Amino acid sequence: MKLHIEGFDEELGGGIPLNTVTLVAGTTGTMKSSLCFNILFNEVRLNKKIGLYISLEETFESLMGQMLSLNFDLKAIDVVKIGYDFSELRKNKDRLLKNPAKGGLIISDLGLVRRELAGKELAPNENWFHITKALIKELKELVGLDIVVIDSMSALHVLSQLENPRVTLFYFFEFLRDLQVTSFLISEIPHDESKLSTFEEEPYLADGLLKLTTTDRHRKVSREISMVKLRSTNANLDVFTLEFKGGKFRALYGGQVPVV
Repeated sequence: MKLHIEGFDEELGGGIPLNTVTLVAGTTGTMKSSLCFNILFNEVRLNKKIGLYISLEETFESLMGQMLSLNFDLKAIDVVKIGYDFSELRKNKDRLLKNPAKGGLIISDLGLVRRELAGKELAPNENWFHITKALIKELKELVGLDIVVIDSMSALHVLSQLENPRVTLFYFFEFLRDLQVTSFLISEIPHDESKLSTFEEEPYLADGLLKLTTTDRHRKVSREISMVKLRSTNANLDVFTLEFKGGKFRALYGGQVPVV
């Protein structure tokens, strides 16, 4: 699957292996959400895939506003907002997407999910990881998901307050692989890059680790991108300068300064 980053997909041998889990780790302002949305948008538009974007930090309206400001032509694809009411999803299965054969993008809005779960206590063995898994599994069965983005793992950890994160994360990653979906898990990292995720296990459990950072160059701040690891491939692990222009991402080799 392509990441739809000009000059970068070629360095990965064309993209990343299907049905793998990629951790997208980056500091603030590195366009992690936009880059993952870019993958979903182009896979739906060009390859008729069905994608799910789970927004744990932004409302649907905020996310759509952000993507429109980046010149993504949202009218070119079928975009649907959903909550967590499974009975409602099943009842409206045939209307969930206009035409599943032509793909579509489903957005799960945390605010909507929280309202639907208001007043309901989670079972002792449940947390937001269980809720997220149940939602992904339900949609996979209903419409056949191809791609999942979770934004972000940092928020998911805060909501879940895991007692045994290592075990939970292991089974969560295995769940995504077994479900045969290509997953991108967004992770916020501190500017000193002292860690790449909330827990140390995530970078090791992931099949791929995509790192996004910023650097000061010529009195300007440039974004940088690198594939730190990508299992079962001969990926180029060098650092590239990342630019976004005209609604498209582009990677420049050798630390070139992006065009202004």
